[in-house]
Amino acid sequence: PTLILDPQGSMRGLVALLPATRRIAAASASSRAAFPSAGAPRRASSVAAPAGGITIRYFDSRGRAQALRYALVDSGLEFKDDKVAISHIISGNWFNMKNNVAVSGLWGTLPILQWGETQVAQTEAIAGFLYNVLGHDASGVGGPAAAAASASLTSLGHQDVIVLCLQLVNMVGVMQHAKDEELAQNVQGVQVRLNAFLPRIETLATKRMDLDKYLVLDTPTMGDYYIFEACQVVSLVLGSQVLEGYPGIKAFIDKMQARPAMSAYIASGNRPLTLTGSPHEPGIIQKLQGLPKL
Repeated sequence: PTLILDPQGSMRGLVALLPATRRIAAASASSRAAFPSAGAPRRASSVAAPAGGITIRYFDSRGRAQALRYALVDSGLEFKDDKVAISHIISGNWFNMKNNVAVSGLWGTLPILQWGETQVAQTEAIAGFLYNVLGHDASGVGGPAAAAASASLTSLGHQDVIVLCLQLVNMVGVMQHAKDEELAQNVQGVQVRLNAFLPRIETLATKRMDLDKYLVLDTPTMGDYYIFEACQVVSLVLGSQVLEGYPGIKAFIDKMQARPAMSAYIASGNRPLTLTGSPHEPGIIQKLQGLPKL
């Protein structure tokens, strides 16, 4: 059977559970890495960590939460990156964890942000919260327009690109015995949707890179982190050639990766290797990239 980890933590994407011989009773095998500031902080304004600290909790995968991790890393604040191990899904222990509000919040889903005494659930709600508490428009120069622009880019990167790619990987995992022609039609359908977005992102990125600015303001906002991750995910799933012919997007990716804290984090090996967390993902992506494209 193929195990595909549900990126939202609701189990809807879990298409087949490997036989579980026992529940994991020991402490979580989650990776809890604290990231101190690496390089210069992202902005001059001082952002204080809350009493009680900061924890971002998600599966040991990139999924919906990787852009949130980038924003925290780039803030210069120390935080705990609590990665829920795939073993909890395989064993069935995740069903217990879902019922623990302290672990998976009111809705029983991940990601969850714990900011001191405040718990925030749902991906884009967390993104909006971090936009404010990390001071993405600390000077107030952008005002509501900048907040709206960042939220729009966050939604585009998250819902229209990252989730689309997650669904594609899940779909190919489910359709193990489908003919290549049938799988290719689904891949091409995703490409059609992406082709509607990438030229628009390219136009914005080119304009802003020419001004030596980020997509919304002079420093990154949540929208930048989500578009950055969305472009990385497209390359991961469909191959780097998908971004050929988009020099503005490539310049934007290079600009984000060159930020000291981001560069150190990516080089550290602490970023999850897979999009879904499934042990079958490398084979699925290899199959995807071998299918005919548009």
